[in-house]
Order: sequence, then structure tokens, then C-alpha cells
Amino acid sequence: MKPEITTGVTRRRIHYFGGFDPRGPAYYHRLMKEEAARPQPGGCTFETGPRRKQSKSAHAWAVRCHPPGGAPAVETVHEFMAWDDIIRAHWPRGPWALWRAFWQTYLGIVRDIDLRRVKRVHATAAITGRMPAQYLLGTLLAGLLAAAVLAALIPGSLGLAVGAVVGVSIVAGAWLYGRHKGLFWLLRIFAYNVRMGRGPIEGMPQRCQEWVNHIIERQQLDPVDEVLLVGHSVGTLVMIEPADALLQDPRWQALQAGRKTCMLTLGQCIPFVALPPQAQEFRQALARLCDNPALAWLDVSALIDPLCFYMAHPLALTGMEAGRTDRPVRRNAKFFQMYSAPRWAQIRSDKLRTHFLYLMTPERAGNFNLYPLLYGPAPFEQALA
Repeated sequence: MKPEITTGVTRRRIHYFGGFDPRGPAYYHRLMKEEAARPQPGGCTFETGPRRKQSKSAHAWAVRCHPPGGAPAVETVHEFMAWDDIIRAHWPRGPWALWRAFWQTYLGIVRDIDLRRVKRVHATAAITGRMPAQYLLGTLLAGLLAAAVLAALIPGSLGLAVGAVVGVSIVAGAWLYGRHKGLFWLLRIFAYNVRMGRGPIEGMPQRCQEWVNHIIERQQLDPVDEVLLVGHSVGTLVMIEPADALLQDPRWQALQAGRKTCMLTLGQCIPFVALPPQAQEFRQALARLCDNPALAWLDVSALIDPLCFYMAHPLALTGMEAGRTDRPVRRNAKFFQMYSAPRWAQIRSDKLRTHFLYLMTPERAGNFNLYPLLYGPAPFEQALA
């Protein structure tokens, strides 16, 4: 049985931190508008307005929720905290840039993170971490082996030429297939995460301060009932430090006047950055968030999602998780219950895309649906019950 709504929300502001995706706010506005417009299992209907650019670091659109049964409408301002310019600056392009990123990334993983530690936190995350390495090295080995075999079987220079053509074709074909399947997107994510674990990314400290100032100024100019910080994928990582700075800011504490700030993390990969020894400041920010009674934090992950740390504490194996195991509140999103068998079989056929299920409207009611949580009348804290 669902708990009753005691105090409804009529006005809310969301600050959304997207993942490592250069497509930026226009893409996510279109995606979330389309998903919110789908029939909602809970009966709410949503109207999404046009996107407008507020600044270099923030875009916004309005969403109106019409709850079932004639309850008052809920007005939400959805603000996309933009950092796609920083993403594009750290987005390796072309074969040689990706090979360089590959070697730098896996040297960093071996030296600073150690996939055996990742496996102890969540085994699937360790398997996913090895995927780009296994694919790229396996492809290179297959191309070289094919070239060597053909050169040995076919006499003279013809054998060398045929072997070289076949070997290059194997590598090129695998390159195109890997790009289509998202393997290089995965490699780029790991490359960025390894850089984050070593210290601040160029431009991010300034962007974080811009976000903090923006969030405070928006609440000063247009107070709302509830402020919700939302991060998906790598967005859960870049959200940590601005969230920590916001909660420590005296201006924000005065504005909240005892009310809790709300935070939602979707498909988080936080341990990947929290584990390296150089990430002490990041771990301290995480620990403060876990300890802060003024923060209502819900962390949602799914077993089918190969990129998340499923049901793992953000500080797992860092030595700082002791006494904090009940914060944040963690929820297993049981997506398999929310789709028909044919649709679920289709979803399972592309595991990397399951990382975006959190942003999709399910076919059936279940224990997680993003859009009523973001835009509906129930206070966010009710979702922690």
C-alpha cells in the first residue's frame, strides 16, 4: 500500500545533471518531453513547454502535471545544468585519439582503481570495465592472426598483400561494429572517470560554482516548494561537489529554513571515482552528503544496468562507509516487472541501452517511474519511505 500524501507539492524546481553525452540539453529536452507524453501507469498527464537558454551553464523548460481525479496541477521548472562544452573538450575523436585514450585509461585503472576492488563492490561493473579492453585487444589480435595465417598459406608477396588487406578489414569492420554498439562511448566514459579520480577537470570547478550560484539565485528570485537535484550516470559524479558546496552555503541554508534539499541519483557509478587514492576531496564531499540531515537522498539502480554499481553504497570499500550504510536510501528499480515479455526481450538484447531505462516511461506500474517522481504532487521525501 502506498502511503498517503499528506502535504502536496504545487511548485517544484529540478536541477538535472546529465551523463557524459555531447548531445546536450536539446537532446534531453526532446527525449524527456517524448517520454513524459507517453501514457503514464499512474494516470498523471504531463505538458512540457519549450526549452529556453538561461545561461551557458543552464537551460530550462516548464512541465505541468495533471494528477488523476481532478487534483490541482503541479508546476515544475526543469533546469538542465549544461556541461556539454566540457564533455566535447574531453571527447576523443578518431582512431588514434581513441587508442591513446585506451592506453591512458587502462593504465590509470590498473594503477589507481584495480578492477579486483571494483569486482568486490559489484561484479558486473568490473566486467563492464574490462569490455573495451577485451574488445579492442581481441580485435587487433584477430586482425594480426588472420594476416599472419594468410601470409603463410599464400606464397610470395601476394600472401603478404592478401593478409594485410584481410587483417585491416577485420580491424576496420570491428571498429565500425564497436562504434555502433557503444563500445567507444563506454571507453570515453571510463577515460573521463579516470581523469576525475585524479583531480579536478579543467573548467569544472568554475562550472560547479556557476551552478551553485545559479541554484541559489533561482530560489531567491522565484521560491518554490521543493528543490530537487537529479543526476544520471556520470551526472551523478559531477553533481556531488556542487551539491556539497550548495548545502554548506549560508545563503542556501537561510533560504531552506529547515526544509530538506532533495537529491536523486540514477544509475550511479560513483565508486569508480571514489576508489582512487587521489580522490580524497571527492570522498570527503561524498561523506558530508551522506552525513547531512538536511539532504533527502534517493539512489536508484537496476540489476540489468551494466554501467551502474547496483545497490552499492557510494563510499563502498573506501574506508569511509562505516556508520553511513543507511544513507543514501537505495532502491532496486525492478524494470523487468514493468514491461511485456516481447518488449523486455528487446530491451535485454542491447544491454548498454538499459542504462537509459531510468529516463523511460515503463509500460506497467512498478516500483519506479521517473516522471511522477519528478513532476507529480507527492513530496519527494515520500519516495524514501
